[in-house]
Amino acid sequence: MQTGSLINTSKRKDWGDFIGSEDCLFLNIWAPTNVFDSMSKKIPVMFWIHGGSNVSGNADFYDPSELVRRHNVVVVTINYRLGPFGWFRHPEINAGADNAEDQSGNYGNLDTIQALNWVRENIESFGGDSNNVTIFGESAGGYNVGALLSAKSAKGLFHKAIIQSGGVKPGDIEHSESYLQENLPWKNYSSRELFNQLIIEKKMASDWSSAKLVQQNLAQDEIEDLLRSATTQEIYTAYMNARINTDEMLRPFPDGTVLSESGIIDSLKSGLNSDVPIMIGTNRDEMKLFLISNPRLTREFLRIPRIRNLDLYNSVSKHRSNAWKYLAVDQPAQILSEEGRNNIYAYRFDWDDEPRKYGVNLKNLLGAAHAFEIPFVMGNFDEDTLTKYILSKKNIEEVKTLSYAMMSYWAEFAYNGNPSKGREENLPDWKSWDPNPDGEKFIILDSTNDSGIRMTKDYLTQEGLFEMLAVDNNIDDYKWKCEIVDAGIMFDNVTSESFFKEFNDKQCNNLNPTAEWRKYWYDEKERPY
Repeated sequence: MQTGSLINTSKRKDWGDFIGSEDCLFLNIWAPTNVFDSMSKKIPVMFWIHGGSNVSGNADFYDPSELVRRHNVVVVTINYRLGPFGWFRHPEINAGADNAEDQSGNYGNLDTIQALNWVRENIESFGGDSNNVTIFGESAGGYNVGALLSAKSAKGLFHKAIIQSGGVKPGDIEHSESYLQENLPWKNYSSRELFNQLIIEKKMASDWSSAKLVQQNLAQDEIEDLLRSATTQEIYTAYMNARINTDEMLRPFPDGTVLSESGIIDSLKSGLNSDVPIMIGTNRDEMKLFLISNPRLTREFLRIPRIRNLDLYNSVSKHRSNAWKYLAVDQPAQILSEEGRNNIYAYRFDWDDEPRKYGVNLKNLLGAAHAFEIPFVMGNFDEDTLTKYILSKKNIEEVKTLSYAMMSYWAEFAYNGNPSKGREENLPDWKSWDPNPDGEKFIILDSTNDSGIRMTKDYLTQEGLFEMLAVDNNIDDYKWKCEIVDAGIMFDNVTSESFFKEFNDKQCNNLNPTAEWRKYWYDEKERPY
């Protein structure tokens, strides 16, 4: 059975196995048991796009049956092509393309559009309303929701959108079509570099320079034949070996066909999908899921991460997670609301009541980490998921209460485009983003053990982000602060190179921002200090 993943992530012991192929366009449909009792009344459809950095993951990992049962919605979970099969833009391939879709390189996004077309044509057979479709996704799935918001070819195929811990920054065509080792050393992915590595893997060249000469002398049809004749494992091995930063996510290219050349925000500002309500949010401690493997912040004892310095760990996580929230939520929500849109609803997931397990305080280690909101939205706390790190006998009732509330908000949004007070109208009123300085901005989703669910007027700005970093005494090494600013420049485009040079009394000038170490942001063993 095709699962849609290139790498098996279903069972830890099997990680690294190649199990997928391009033939992965399958979807799952979850419908209430009573949906066929009254086929005359169609119910909302929620269309889930899974995450996994656009490299791994599959639709079968998610079980939204509780959401479906409690709130009478149809949920569709889909697979789509991943990794180089989903995003591949080589100039020679594009030159020989017969149409704009083939030329785009955004094949994974074309798959999501095809799935939406299938839903429009068939979902009423399952009780769903083809005129009331909400697309929602987490992480890379959230980015792909953003791409659909900017895709003219997807116009009319959905009517509401939810972006969970995603973003609106597109990929870069130049990076994909360039030789990274020559021009763009800090970037992660290039179709030219993948093909170069494939030449090496196939013993057609011994090193990068000679492979480049081979590639430059191959005709267009020879390049196509070599790519099409390669196995899934050969392509993916070349892809992994050619990547510079193996943790940077693949993003859709602004090709002008699938994704607007102006980017997601500008296309929305211009009026595209202005009638589509958007729910967008992040988790308070997004980065902790990634920082737990950072050897400068944690150490392993009996294969379990232990925090070296709690104050430093929390500060690094806070600033990196805040940068994520600023780019993914606060900046676009403020921009779109200032344009007159009153249908932008934002949240921050703050739940962090994990138990102590294996002698580790998971509340400190993980907190409200990346992806932790998913089981709350789905209502699925199966022990086979990450929830084995979440649940305990002491917190189960609080977990259920918050999960019921979040499912209610998400379902109400799917019904009416406004989460409001939830389906039962018994929750705090979730208001749209108010662009005025003293207006309420987003809702905080938390347990009653803390401060519960509430609206807040606080929001992040670029200036505020780095002001907080500059005065943070928990980070006493200027190099840490410079790295955080540097990541904001090179990977997120939060700020500019000139800011790096001036930050914190010009201390960062002691580090060369163009140095080779920059490409190893996540590979801590390669750091020079």
